[in-house]
Amino acid sequence: MRILHTSDWHLGHRLYDRDRSPEHRAALQWLLATIEAERVDLLIVAGDVFDTMNPSNTAQELYYAFLGALARTGCQAAVIVGGNHDSPSLLDAPVELLRQLNCHVVGSARSDPSAQVIHLRVDSREGNKWGMGALNAGAVEGDGAVIVAAVPYLRDRDIKYSIAGESPEDRRQRMRAAILGHYQAIAAAVEASRQDPTTPVIATGHLYASGAVDAEDKETHIYLADKNNIAAEQFSPLFDYVALGHIHQAQRVGGRESVRYSGSLIPLTFGEARQPQSVCIFDLDRAGQEVEVRKIPVPRYRELVSVRGTAEEVMAALATLKTSEAARTEERLPTWVEVRVSSPHPLPLLRKALEDALGPADAAEAAGLPMVVRSSVVRPTTTLRTSQSLGIDLRELDPEEVFYRLCHGTAEAPREDYPELLASFRELRQWMGEETPEA
Repeated sequence: MRILHTSDWHLGHRLYDRDRSPEHRAALQWLLATIEAERVDLLIVAGDVFDTMNPSNTAQELYYAFLGALARTGCQAAVIVGGNHDSPSLLDAPVELLRQLNCHVVGSARSDPSAQVIHLRVDSREGNKWGMGALNAGAVEGDGAVIVAAVPYLRDRDIKYSIAGESPEDRRQRMRAAILGHYQAIAAAVEASRQDPTTPVIATGHLYASGAVDAEDKETHIYLADKNNIAAEQFSPLFDYVALGHIHQAQRVGGRESVRYSGSLIPLTFGEARQPQSVCIFDLDRAGQEVEVRKIPVPRYRELVSVRGTAEEVMAALATLKTSEAARTEERLPTWVEVRVSSPHPLPLLRKALEDALGPADAAEAAGLPMVVRSSVVRPTTTLRTSQSLGIDLRELDPEEVFYRLCHGTAEAPREDYPELLASFRELRQWMGEETPEA
């Protein structure tokens, strides 16, 4: 049996309020083609199908269109579990309907662990071209059988690891014990229902496993102290492969080939774009079999480029990028650019300079040229001064002078260089009702 492991699609994601649907649509089409080309029998999606709990109609259309197309491939089943970004009720609502397409969805943990144990059996691909009825929950084990311990993201209400009044450290310990206890209960349910000891077992999870390396610009985690949730060696030896989601960087956990994060389908941040995205493919026919995983890189349908440096360096880099993009022959979505300019003082005309270099963002994208989706000025920390370090009593300065000095730092520049900032500041002061701005 050939299995493809993927996760963290985040359908509906927006990057600085820019729609990612074209990238997701292309990536899902590639995934379908890969499933056909690799003759995949079972697809596993380890959480975060959607980016929010209230996904847009477009995001849901992508999801259901993919599942419909999957049923028309040689792939014989899919197992999908919910992640921390997913709405359990939204994923679980069509569970019976999707089961008719051999798509088994577990959006949230069940009160009975055995309800998360899915028995499947692969029939010959030739006898089941459309993938209907080939793998069924409760199928008799034998050649081509596999058991999936479908564990989604575990919420507090699922494993009840939170008690009012306990200390943070007590809560951490209780949380780790609760997560481990859930996996032990699932393993026991698998053992109780497995008829043939040679039937292989795959477990899923959506969590932060100890030792995993996350993207450098990830700002939040899903559990308190979640880097120490569960170690690779703590998963039951009953599991021949553990398909994990939540970490967007593809990797083994604890050096074990059989405990893996597949990583995200597309880069969700400029930081993630520095690493390739991939899916995991492996063959598994019997329990105890040593798993050899192949990482299949996902094509990059839109480049996310970070440009950093002084104003002069940034403009030179943008000119080079514009030239190279104009000469590009392969079909690809326009490049998105993040600009960070190092300067000791604000650059209120930065946006205009960027438009002069690449053209207005929407016009550049329509022409297939790079477009800046975010720009910022990075000031050296040495330019930030306090009233004490400057030897100034703030009470001796008017509010506009304080604002000017904070913007100004140590650089010498006349006030008239900041017309837009000053105008905005005055407008805010007027809005706050402190005083009427000067004429």
